[in-house]
Amino acid sequence: MRSSMADQPPRDSKTTRVKRWLHRKTDRAKDLFRTGTSSDPGSSIHSQGQTAASLPDIPLGVVLNPGLASLEAARSSHDLVAVEGTSQVPYPSLIDDSSSGDGTSVPQDQCVGGGQSSETDPTPTGATITQTSSDPFAQGPDDTLAQASPGPAAEELVASQGTLVSADRPADGKPSQTSSTFKDVAKVSLNFTQTLLKKLPDVLDGNPVKIALGLVKMGIEIKDVVKENMDAVERRIASTCAQLEVVGDARISSWGPQDPKRPLWLVRFERTLKEEMVNLQRLTQGSTLRKIADHEDEKALIAAIFERINEARILLQLDTQINIARAVVAIEAAILRTLSNDLKPSHKADHKTDLGGGSSLPRQTCTPGTRIGPLRAIVGWANGTSPECQDVFWLFGPAGSGKSTIAYTVAQRFEAAVDADDTITLGGNFMCSRQYEETRTKACIVRTLVYHLAHKCKGFANALNETGNFDTIYQSVSAQLNGLLVIPWHHYLSSSSDIPRFMFLIDAADEIEQQGGSEFLRELLTMINDNRLPGLKFFVTSRSDPDILVRLQDIEEEEVKRDIETYLEANLPLFRGTPEMEHVREYAWNLFICAATIVRQLTQKRARFAEQKILLEKLIPRRAQKSTSQGATHLLDNLYMQILSEAFGQFHDDFLPEKLCIFHAFLCTLERTSTAVVSGLLFPVRDPSSVPTDVVDDIVSCLHAVVYIDGNKNILSYHKSFTDFVFDKSRSGKFACDQPSQHRLLANSCFRVMTKGLRFNIANIPSSFLLDSEIPDLERAVKENVLPELSYACRGWSPHLSMALCIPSDPFFAILTDFVGLQVLFWIEAMNLLKCQGQCDHNLQQASRWVRANDPALAQQLMEAASFALSFSGSPASASSPHLYVSSLATCSPGQGLAATWKHHFPRVPIFIATSFKKSSALTQIRLPSFPFGLAVSADGTQIICGLYTNSIQIYEASTGKTLRVLEGHMDDINSVAMSADMTWIVSGSDDHSIRIWDTSTGKVLETLEGHTDQVWSVAISADGAHIVSGSADKSIRIWEAATGKQLQVLDGHTGTVNSVATSPCAAHIVSGSDDKSIHVWDLATGNTLKVMEGHGGAVKSVVISADGTHVISGSADTSVRVWSISTGKQLQVLEGHTASVSSVAISSTTSHVISGSDDQTVRIWDLSTGEALKVLTGHTSWVCSVVISSDGTRIISGSMDSSVCIWDAAVGRGWESLESYTNNAVASSPGETQITSGSSRPSSTLQQVTSIGGKLDSPEGHTEAVLSVAVSADGTWLISGSLDKTIQVWDTSTGKQLGVLEGTVPVKSVAISADGAYIVSGSVDKLVRVWDGATGQELKVLQGHTGWVYAVAISTDVTHIVSGSEDQLIRIWDMASSKELRVLEGHTGEVRSVTISSDGASIVSGSGDMSVRIWDMATGGQLKVLKGHTSTVNSVAISNDMTCIVSGSNNHSIRIWDFLMGKEMQLLEGHEGAILSVAISADGRHIVSGSADQSVRVWETATGKELAVVEGHTGWVTSVAFTPDGKAVISGSSPTPQSGGGFCKEGGIRTAIGKRQRKGWILSKDQGDRLMFVHHSMGLPSPHLIRIFPTPKFPPPTVNFGQAALGPDWHECYIADPDRPTFS
Repeated sequence: MRSSMADQPPRDSKTTRVKRWLHRKTDRAKDLFRTGTSSDPGSSIHSQGQTAASLPDIPLGVVLNPGLASLEAARSSHDLVAVEGTSQVPYPSLIDDSSSGDGTSVPQDQCVGGGQSSETDPTPTGATITQTSSDPFAQGPDDTLAQASPGPAAEELVASQGTLVSADRPADGKPSQTSSTFKDVAKVSLNFTQTLLKKLPDVLDGNPVKIALGLVKMGIEIKDVVKENMDAVERRIASTCAQLEVVGDARISSWGPQDPKRPLWLVRFERTLKEEMVNLQRLTQGSTLRKIADHEDEKALIAAIFERINEARILLQLDTQINIARAVVAIEAAILRTLSNDLKPSHKADHKTDLGGGSSLPRQTCTPGTRIGPLRAIVGWANGTSPECQDVFWLFGPAGSGKSTIAYTVAQRFEAAVDADDTITLGGNFMCSRQYEETRTKACIVRTLVYHLAHKCKGFANALNETGNFDTIYQSVSAQLNGLLVIPWHHYLSSSSDIPRFMFLIDAADEIEQQGGSEFLRELLTMINDNRLPGLKFFVTSRSDPDILVRLQDIEEEEVKRDIETYLEANLPLFRGTPEMEHVREYAWNLFICAATIVRQLTQKRARFAEQKILLEKLIPRRAQKSTSQGATHLLDNLYMQILSEAFGQFHDDFLPEKLCIFHAFLCTLERTSTAVVSGLLFPVRDPSSVPTDVVDDIVSCLHAVVYIDGNKNILSYHKSFTDFVFDKSRSGKFACDQPSQHRLLANSCFRVMTKGLRFNIANIPSSFLLDSEIPDLERAVKENVLPELSYACRGWSPHLSMALCIPSDPFFAILTDFVGLQVLFWIEAMNLLKCQGQCDHNLQQASRWVRANDPALAQQLMEAASFALSFSGSPASASSPHLYVSSLATCSPGQGLAATWKHHFPRVPIFIATSFKKSSALTQIRLPSFPFGLAVSADGTQIICGLYTNSIQIYEASTGKTLRVLEGHMDDINSVAMSADMTWIVSGSDDHSIRIWDTSTGKVLETLEGHTDQVWSVAISADGAHIVSGSADKSIRIWEAATGKQLQVLDGHTGTVNSVATSPCAAHIVSGSDDKSIHVWDLATGNTLKVMEGHGGAVKSVVISADGTHVISGSADTSVRVWSISTGKQLQVLEGHTASVSSVAISSTTSHVISGSDDQTVRIWDLSTGEALKVLTGHTSWVCSVVISSDGTRIISGSMDSSVCIWDAAVGRGWESLESYTNNAVASSPGETQITSGSSRPSSTLQQVTSIGGKLDSPEGHTEAVLSVAVSADGTWLISGSLDKTIQVWDTSTGKQLGVLEGTVPVKSVAISADGAYIVSGSVDKLVRVWDGATGQELKVLQGHTGWVYAVAISTDVTHIVSGSEDQLIRIWDMASSKELRVLEGHTGEVRSVTISSDGASIVSGSGDMSVRIWDMATGGQLKVLKGHTSTVNSVAISNDMTCIVSGSNNHSIRIWDFLMGKEMQLLEGHEGAILSVAISADGRHIVSGSADQSVRVWETATGKELAVVEGHTGWVTSVAFTPDGKAVISGSSPTPQSGGGFCKEGGIRTAIGKRQRKGWILSKDQGDRLMFVHHSMGLPSPHLIRIFPTPKFPPPTVNFGQAALGPDWHECYIADPDRPTFS
């Protein structure tokens, strides 16, 4: 029976009652387990091997906790069975919830777990507990709960709130009346706070982050177990544990304990956490029963500890968020800095930039009360949000009408956003001005606007950083608008919930150079029409432009006059209401610039009112006629004339010319310059660092009303109308500037400054080993040594000279002669340091044209200097200024007079000696992304236009190769391009059957011409620019109107593809060439056929008409170039010399020379009058598909299928000649007919010369890894090499030039050429045999079957079979035609290293790793003989052509000669000191050649076995050797060597440089990798993995001598100022 509350004894304290209750329950449990019986008399124990009586006497807590580790989830709230181990014992009732045994009961509100007391105390009568073999109830120390922890089953138990019940359940499944709940015991044992203390030691760690995360994990685990058995305090503790997870943030945990960057706020948190963990640890001490008894008090203490931890966590999180915010701000700032570098905006164009240099501010806001109407209209438009509101506001008016002042006022207003009603912000602005290059360049506008917007809108900045195409900053405005604004803005809006509103402001667009303002406006309007830009508006000011039809806003004349009156009253308050004011107002008329100039003149010197009246009377006398009867120009002229008269009237007539010279100088300089630069140019000084500027300052001061000095001390005019006035003598009279004379004066000044300032190594560069970019403080050194006036002189002398008049016996001829003698080199050096090297070629050509008519010899010298400058500026050598001398000068041709003069002063540069000059190399080469099928050059020669295989047109800067624009729109290959004479548009023809007309400046397609039904192979533009002519594969020629794109005529007559069309200079004729082998001449106006020229034996690939219209030049697939009379149609000459199809022809403007490009990879220059080939230009490594010549005839440009464009010197008739260069270390000769000579694969020797006797097979870089196999064609004209670099390379044996590269994906082990040259076969490490087309290099077949590397391949003489040997120990025979595997030859027990086929095709010989040589029957695959004698791997075998002997080479250093028929060993050849890697027999069988790992090539006499020659020089293993068919030359290939390369060493007292050829042409020193010298690939210096031909080819090779070279830190010693002066030691 349950005891009533009234029956209970007097209440003890809460702690005492709990302890007593627990003791009773513990004692009862002990008794039950000792006796094995229940208090229920009917209960029984079913022992299964072990009884409960054997259990030790243990406390209750230990019994319950281990037991829970093995309990399953109860099947119901009264059902629970423990299943673990093998022994089951009856589990008696442990607890009577209501009875204490002593007559007391624990009330429900005093239960430790806080749960309800059971109303009954049932005793289970058959409950069992499963016991493991190890005692699960082992007693823990101190009788505490800390020694056991609940397992997964316990968690499931608590989750289901299960209880211990009897296993003998009634059949109805209802709970027994005697069952005892386990819930309260679980509450006691699994109470949250107690379990937390119990688990605390598991999370103690020295790392606070680990502690915090441990508490998080522990809290989650305990919370999941206890569930709702937590009160509010415990839930708060659990919540705090969970919130500590923030400490695990990677940004926090990444700081290690010793990290010096560890923040203070993290240290504070760690300190708090450690202190509170110590407090928690103290609470874990003491017995379990005490902890439970003192639970409420300890829980409060624990809660307080966790509260303090949580407060520290909150501070930690707050500090973290603050630092994250700071990091975000820093990242945003970094993005903006990056954008500044990427966009290169103009800072001077920003309206906020102070250009006034103090008090003289050229930008001012409108005077209050003026321009009210225009400003109201602009503000209303800007704030307008209706759909009808236009996106562009164009404000235009005449010069001086105040547009810029209005623009500045608008910019100020919307920049500051001072008006609450404004709905838009100034997003960006660009104030155009001709006074600075960056403010008059159209390309700077968009990138500056975008940069400003990125500062205003962070979202746009991020979008720009993610999606912006920064490559477009050098491209057209439309490309910039699309790549930098349209795409990023749309990307930003796609992720933004609202649309911000920004206004772009562009002022004075008419001041953009070369009518760029009109073009910009057109492109802007086109972009806005094509792309909706929500939120963006554009405000533009300029002069009126009749080319733009959209009229958005003009300024009313009467309103302008009212505003001028307001402006005058505000700035001349003393004149208000006076007759003088009325006079000024009438004089100014509607020109704000006139009013502003008068105000500046009157107010600049702070004159008093009386003085101002006098000044005004002088400035605009009352007798001047009223403005209404005069034009605006006349008004300004009178005003400017008066200002100049007053300014210069104070000087005596004797001094006036000098003062005017100063005044004119700062108007005629190429860029706005400072007073110091003008002074430095005009007045010689002894100390260049202290140029007196007082004279120039005085002039500027006198002209304060029309010019000013900005913050950078540059002199600028307030308005362009003033400079226009001064340059017009009819308007400015005696103050006029004679521009040609002034430019002559400035050119002379430039030469004087350069003569004084230029010198060798002007920036004191410390070492030639360094690139300029690697030298610290080089920019500072350049600034200190190249003073501003010298910098200007270097950049300005040629433009000034070209604008002066050239006269016979001009004094400048002597100046220029001295200049090119030596000083030109120092000038190129300075220009390179100023990063203006691209201007050198143009400037020297400009000077050459200037003198040509009067001094042809000097013009020739200037062109030679220009060619040298171009070869340097377009070369990687320009990255290091010392290599102007060390590399470019050292490698230029000694045949040039200038070069010889220059080299006389540089005796200690490396000596590059070429003993024969039969070829010419390009001045510079531009690498392209694809094949340039179409090629054109601009009229001024500065731009090269390429139509590419990749469907795009690319425009390049000729002097540097920099990409200027990319035009995209065609859907297929572009075959032909042409550029208009005014360089404003380009036309292209494509495989997509269309013709497109492009705007050069914008890159936009202007028209698409459609009508052809097949590929368009050629396009041309008539001389007058009115017509476009096209030729197509549809056999037709079409004439189009250039302006409209309208098709005018279709000319039919050809019966084959029309490959080429051209128009005559008079625009009267069309010439076409076709696959039908004919040339047609057509009347352009009528379309009638005038002439048909026949004579070619192949398709006519190219036609051109001479500049005088009298000749037609044609190039054909029959390899000839032919000259025809356009009037008679007769053939005049046949120019022969090419060995393959002539793909393109061109003719010089003087009609003296014809240029042709051919599939034989050469460009030829022909004398038109004699038909003689004057020059063969070699350097391309594939077909030359297009050639053009510059309009002045000085440069030839060729495009090739090697994806390059080469620029050649055409004017001098001889280029920078070179041959391939080779390294030579040893020469040995045989007494017989064959002379064998060898050289090294190293690019420099261990002695003094970097040479090679023999032809190096050159490529841009050659093989980059070991050459493992070589083979020679049957006719001996070409050979192939297979390499570990995954390529097969094809070479011309006579010239050493690379003919092609077969690209693979795996290393090539072996190669072979078919007897007819039609096929190349290769074996590689991917276990495959490949067959390639010998003519095209196309992969034809892949033969699969081998299961190991293919070491060897061979082709039968009749080209019917392929034989391959493999690592899989097998030889396979394949059918060449069907690619089927015919037979597999088995017998070798090691890898098959070499195979060869007898000349009759009946036998196969193989060598193997099993040390044997075997002979096989080709027809049956049967093994005929096994030749044994070698004691190591046989690497190579060969059969003589007469099939009398076999030669084999082995790893045992020996070569064996075997009798083919008998299989007997005939001779043993010894001499090599390393493994024999390759052997070959000459065609006549008289000689054997071997290559070895000892790095030597040896030649033996077959009959006697005598060693004839030892050729040393290779620096790696000689892996492959072969004879040419005539037996007179040997080809060898080598592997890399770890010692290839070199450094500086001393040998015999001579300092020598030993280099290693690297990619991009640099020869590097050993170990340090210092840049010794740059040699262009066309010079032919060998690569480390060289293929060589022995003996030497026809022409002896060049050499490079480093013996006396001064390099590195000593490079400055390479120069001697006066080489003829004797020196004394």
